[in-house]
Amino acid sequence: MTRALTQDFIGSDLQLVFDNNREKQYEYLATFQAVAMTVADVALNFSENFNQAYKEHKENLDVSRQSFYAKTRGIEPAVSESLVSHAAKRTIQMQDAMGFTPWELLPGYRCLSIDGNVLAKSDKRLKDLRDVKGAPLPGKLVARFDLQRQVFDRAYVLLDGHAQESTCCDRIVDDIQPNDVVIADRHYCIVPFLNKLAQSKSFFVIRQHGRLKGVLLGKRKRIGRSSTGVVYEQALKLSAAEDAMVVRRITVILDSPTRDGDEEIHVLTNLPATVSAKDVAEVYRHRWEEETAFNILQMTLTCEKSGVGHPKAATFLFCMSLLAFNLRQTIFAALFATHDESEVEAISHFHVSKNVSDKTEGMLIAITEDEWAELIPTTIKGLVAMLKKIARTIDLKEYRKSVRGPKKKKPHRSRNVASSHVSTAKLLGLT
Repeated sequence: MTRALTQDFIGSDLQLVFDNNREKQYEYLATFQAVAMTVADVALNFSENFNQAYKEHKENLDVSRQSFYAKTRGIEPAVSESLVSHAAKRTIQMQDAMGFTPWELLPGYRCLSIDGNVLAKSDKRLKDLRDVKGAPLPGKLVARFDLQRQVFDRAYVLLDGHAQESTCCDRIVDDIQPNDVVIADRHYCIVPFLNKLAQSKSFFVIRQHGRLKGVLLGKRKRIGRSSTGVVYEQALKLSAAEDAMVVRRITVILDSPTRDGDEEIHVLTNLPATVSAKDVAEVYRHRWEEETAFNILQMTLTCEKSGVGHPKAATFLFCMSLLAFNLRQTIFAALFATHDESEVEAISHFHVSKNVSDKTEGMLIAITEDEWAELIPTTIKGLVAMLKKIARTIDLKEYRKSVRGPKKKKPHRSRNVASSHVSTAKLLGLT
């Protein structure tokens, strides 16, 4: 399934994506499609690094290793970003063809989570980095996550590792449609951003930042309990200016403190009163689904490589991993279409990824490229039928998550003063 979808996602349409979004980069010998397919091998864990992937695709690339590296370092941010939106569009088409019903968080609204990811420090392989003492940061990426579809549908690349995520706010607003609900953490609690979202006839559910004091209006009202604590509501004027926007301030007195030690959180929203304060509090909790998706990227795909230090190459690899995530969500849609929902939800992304990476090499040897071209349908209808046929034969029990019991309290260990180590065999009575 992964091989079929990889060929579909990185097919001829991807070449059009490159042609429509490139600014300066041109093609000489290696096509963008061939480069993307090579980097996809790294993102999907088929190859350990760019060098290994190059060896596997050397014939299709038809350029030297240095030229391939130069090509990855020349991928423009607009092209990398367009990969993600292209993959999301294709995933949604597949989901619809499979009869997938998107989850509905708020009836009548599309909920979108916004969050950023700082790329891990890289090795100092680039000439300009060899004499630098500090850790090189190859960039940042802000991603938009469709909570109904569970796919990344937008990416905003920041090549400067020191850039603020808030510099993407105007671009985020440009991509928003009326009745969309933006869910974000306090980093995005910026008055101009909130005003622009409201002016675009969209909505926000954003945690209040400590620096935004505002002016509280009226008395705080107790609304009731949510799954995490007691919910209150109060009106808040964003500033003392006469024309400042008035928003709803939802406060949750938590049953358990956050990992930062906060015992209460404040969420600002411009959603109408028809959406209850408790619903707003619950919707904000779904922001963590994007955090979970980022964790799946890091655990089951290759979104970062310390050896890839050039900002354009590093962000291109990250965007390819977002494409790979959306590809895998298409596989899950096929499983939802052919199996019981509870069984699919119990599947481990790690076990799926392990199976794919372990079996792919042998399968690619057994089946040639020409045979793949004949096997894989060229239409969405045909490809969906193929995916569902394969999905029906999969035994989901083989991929269940490992569920452990509750953690036990660590016993007190007396310090061994006589020695800093012990013999396990003696403790077990083997000698």
